[in-house]
Amino acid sequence: MRDLPTLTAWLAEPHVRKFYQKTPLSPVEVALEYGPLIRGETPDICHIAMSDDVPFAYLQSYRNVDYPDWAAVIEKNDGISVDLFIGKPAYLGRGFGRLILSQYLQRIAFPHFAGETYAYIAHDLANAAALRCSRAARFRPVREFFEDGVKMLLLVMQRPIVGRSSVDGTTNMNEIDFF
Repeated sequence: MRDLPTLTAWLAEPHVRKFYQKTPLSPVEVALEYGPLIRGETPDICHIAMSDDVPFAYLQSYRNVDYPDWAAVIEKNDGISVDLFIGKPAYLGRGFGRLILSQYLQRIAFPHFAGETYAYIAHDLANAAALRCSRAARFRPVREFFEDGVKMLLLVMQRPIVGRSSVDGTTNMNEIDFF
């Protein structure tokens, strides 16, 4: 629960508010929404990404079948979905998104959800940076859909073959930690 003040600050950042958390949340609302995730009371897993001991991003993943309403919206019962945002503005536009997305799936999400073969991510079509990030992490477009009146793009990645990195090798795999 020590991460709640950090999450509260990140969720208030203009770049996060634009596409991820459009309505402001009070610290109490953040605790109510994210507390169950952090305490492991939901089928999701969530993590904070750190570089050089500095927390900078939030990631979560979950099996689509565990959230039937979401599975119906994206028309996918199989696989996992992943959500993320970079909270610290200094980490934007520097390749950290691609890196954490690739590493999180390879090191955390796919091993945790061992029976799943596909990972899905959805972005607002207006979020060009997120779309570039996911494509750079080897996600490919599936289809467009609407979520709460917003036109979204669903992308998919197949579980990487064991021993094959989903990162291009230019960045040390040990630079990012998740907790």
